[in-house]
Amino acid sequence: MTLLAEALPTRRRIRRGLGLLGDSFSANCHTIDPKAFGTEAYGYAGAIAAKTGLFPSYLDNQGKVGDHSGQFMPRLPSCLTSATADLWMLLSRTNDSTTPGMTLADSKANVMKAITAFQNTPGKYLIVGTGTPRFGAKALTGQALADAIAYKDWVLGFVRQFVPVVNIWDGFTEDMTVEGLHPNLLGADFIQSRCVPIINANFEFFGVPLPTDAADLYSAIRPFGCLNLNPLMTGTGGTLPAGVNAVAGSVLADSYKAAGSGLAGVTTRWYKEQGQYGEVQCIELNGNMTAAGGYIYVQPSANVTLDNLLAGDLVEMVSAVEIAGTSRAILGWEAELIFTKPVSSTSTTTTIYYRSMDKYQEPFTLPANWRGALETQRAAVDKTEAVVSARMGLYLAAGVNLDGVRVKVGQFGVRKV
Repeated sequence: MTLLAEALPTRRRIRRGLGLLGDSFSANCHTIDPKAFGTEAYGYAGAIAAKTGLFPSYLDNQGKVGDHSGQFMPRLPSCLTSATADLWMLLSRTNDSTTPGMTLADSKANVMKAITAFQNTPGKYLIVGTGTPRFGAKALTGQALADAIAYKDWVLGFVRQFVPVVNIWDGFTEDMTVEGLHPNLLGADFIQSRCVPIINANFEFFGVPLPTDAADLYSAIRPFGCLNLNPLMTGTGGTLPAGVNAVAGSVLADSYKAAGSGLAGVTTRWYKEQGQYGEVQCIELNGNMTAAGGYIYVQPSANVTLDNLLAGDLVEMVSAVEIAGTSRAILGWEAELIFTKPVSSTSTTTTIYYRSMDKYQEPFTLPANWRGALETQRAAVDKTEAVVSARMGLYLAAGVNLDGVRVKVGQFGVRKV
């Protein structure tokens, strides 16, 4: 018998930022639409954020399409000096496999350089991934495939001595990709399922600032309260227009309204459930949408009061969401913060979108069951805004039987950061 006990591993406290270093696997986790002047977090970064509460700002995305690991190195200092992200992920070195003259030894040397740099920087941490296999026209063969597998084994056997590692190779399949290489919605969900336990086991941080009480409203004495009414989505007095094809008896939370379009072949039932905080707005969907492009929006009836915003304020939208059912018919169930403002010296206004959850694109759809907390990218106020609003956007796949799938939202807040 011994009184000695093995010490539990220490969870390191970090800020809520999540940084990405790498190639297109990282770069593709954010998009900035040059037409909409907006940005969204999607892919595995958005999925990890929804499950953990980490915040993947596009400013902390140090990925570049087509780069090999040697080309990551000039961006390494930006990771180490980030004022927002303490935790970074380097999950892929797939372009090393297709770069002429590049060897497995080169990959190992570059990754160890990154690991050493993080270990020499107090308060900065790195998670290294195995990379994913490639399929179809993107598949590796011969020595390139052998090196990719050897790299995976090296990460899992050697690198884990120095930093947390994540195995996203084993179990990753072709149906999780867009074109044999880059992850689609299912691939993003698979990657988060492997990363989230590693993150939670090694790090601790505050989560998404979801509203938890009815009095969480903006005022002089609560300046970071919600800028929208009824953040806990109680009541049944909201407005359901004909365009959402709601069946009789449907109800929507007080101070909210809905909009819908392109829903031929679809019926919806709107009802309420009790949530941990307030109530949850639920939408049950049935039928089969006959043509692509259908959507439903759920949003506050009133826009944000502009007088409550000051120049320099950072604003975001948060919500708790769920998808529950058997049908994979949902392209996106995402939070959207919307600014309407001039984007040049002219008086012309443009609608700018800041989104979170995922980029919706036929034919790739979300898992049939999913839940998490959403947080949009943050918008900076400059007092030229004409309208500031927010909504949940539900985007449906065409030609897929909805089978009573249910989407849910609660704790809907627009707030200053």
